[in-house]
Amino acid sequence: MSQNVKHNDSNNNSVNQTDNSSGYQECLKRKTGTAKEVPAKKAKEEIFAKPSPSKPAPSADTMGIETPMEPDYMRLPKGFNLGNLAREKFAGIVMADLYDRYEIQIYCRLFEHFSYFPIYKFEDDTWVPAHEHAFKEVIRFRTPPSVLMQLARRA
Repeated sequence: MSQNVKHNDSNNNSVNQTDNSSGYQECLKRKTGTAKEVPAKKAKEEIFAKPSPSKPAPSADTMGIETPMEPDYMRLPKGFNLGNLAREKFAGIVMADLYDRYEIQIYCRLFEHFSYFPIYKFEDDTWVPAHEHAFKEVIRFRTPPSVLMQLARRA
C-alpha cells in the first residue's frame, strides 16, 4: 500500500492529490434510468372555512375596569396603538397614572392577556382582575433590582 503524492500548481495554489495503488477506486454511482414524469401542478383550491367564533369578550369583573374610556392618543406616547380592548386599556392606564412608554407597553400586554385568561387564587377562592395583576407587574418593573433583593431576603 504505497501512496504517491503529486503536487499540482494552479492559480498559485498547491493541491495535494493522493493515488491509491491498491487498485480500488471509489466512484459515485449515478442513476441511469429514464427520468420520471413530473406530475402536473394542481391548482390551489380556495378553502372557505367557517369563521371561528372570536374570543368571548371579557367581563368587567375579570378586567377590573368598571367604566371604559375613549382613548385620548395625545396622552399616549407617539405612534402607540392600543389594539384590542382599547377603551378598557386606556381606562386602566389613566387609573394607574402611567406615562412611560415601556410601562404602558407592559401594562397593555399583560392586561389583554389576563383579561382573556385570568388568574385564580385558590387560597382566597377569587379571580385576580387583569388590571390589578398588570399594575402590580408594572410596579415590579419600576422597582430597582437591589430593592427586590432586599424584599426577597426579608420574606
